[in-house]
Amino acid sequence: MLDGYIIEELRRREAERQRQERQRPQMEIPKHRDDDEARDRRSEKEEPATNSEGGSVVTIDF
Repeated sequence: MLDGYIIEELRRREAERQRQERQRPQMEIPKHRDDDEARDRRSEKEEPATNSEGGSVVTIDF
């Protein structure tokens, strides 16, 4: 059995880890977007070519 001090230290560390995780910035990804707005922002080169494979490319720029 663990000493009371060790148990309290483990609880304190876990609480600190959870507190730091809650403070970490998070980005929410929208589930839906307006297709008209998206088409206006694209250039003609970025228009997807029609093919039978149905794949897509996602570019994330930080």
